[in-house]
Amino acid sequence: MNDTTALPPRSSGGRGSGGAGSARPRYKHLAAWCFTLPGLLFQFFFGWFPIAVAFIVAFQRYYLVHPPQWIGLRNFHDAVADPLTPVAFTNTAYYAALSLGLTFLVPIIISILLMEMPPRIIRVMMVLWFLPVASTAGIVIWKYLYNPKLGLLNGLLDMMHLPRQAWLDDPGLAMLSLVLPGVILFSPGLVYIASLQGIPEELYEAAELEGAGFLQKIRQITLPRLRPVIAMMLIFSVIAAFQVFEQPFIMTGGGPGYATLTVGIRIYDLAFKAYNLGKATALAILLFFLIMALVVIQRRCFRESLDE
Repeated sequence: MNDTTALPPRSSGGRGSGGAGSARPRYKHLAAWCFTLPGLLFQFFFGWFPIAVAFIVAFQRYYLVHPPQWIGLRNFHDAVADPLTPVAFTNTAYYAALSLGLTFLVPIIISILLMEMPPRIIRVMMVLWFLPVASTAGIVIWKYLYNPKLGLLNGLLDMMHLPRQAWLDDPGLAMLSLVLPGVILFSPGLVYIASLQGIPEELYEAAELEGAGFLQKIRQITLPRLRPVIAMMLIFSVIAAFQVFEQPFIMTGGGPGYATLTVGIRIYDLAFKAYNLGKATALAILLFFLIMALVVIQRRCFRESLDE
């Protein structure tokens, strides 16, 4: 006797439910694009589109009061032949070297030393470190601190019976004076503290049980786990240092003489004082390629060190 069990017929609603199930991924992708599209549009109009326009303007004789005229590589030739261009690039490289030497390593050392303090002191220091985020206002305050007659720094020198300094008016001290505020205004030091707090405490306790000292713990535990953050912050610091504009523009305007004339200041002068937007854009593109080359070299060096 054949015992055949009849299967229930497939309802017509099953196909409809299957269609609804297949429609879910479409709605999911649609929702993803709805959330992503505003960011993409913002990036396009304020990021990629200005870069494309800049590459077009760089090949044109472009003044605000005259219609543009295509001149090929003439703007790049004029930007390279300009006697102030090597001065601006040299000053920018000098500023970047001073900035990285004084404002990049110091926050790392301070962050490591802060982690040895009680948590209450760490929280207070993090708040104090985060306060001077308004960089433009801080730069204006430092400009008055550098005042040769009424500035606080010269007042402190008088109290210590030391000779007054011209600070921003001295070609030998002007660039160093621009860099010194960055030691205090370098808010990314908070990133190092946050990264250090993410290191498990058990690693330090195990190292102490094995007899490791303070420097050994830093060399074997702290720095290896902090290295990716240092590499990324170094890239940001190099880019910011070569694009410096606020400090020399507010404090010195590129002076005294051309002692603090950076590439950013030179681009501003060409664009908004000489109204030569084509030459200014060509100089900005040269700076762009220089920064890109430095970032590529930097990434290669740090990638090899991380692989080791």
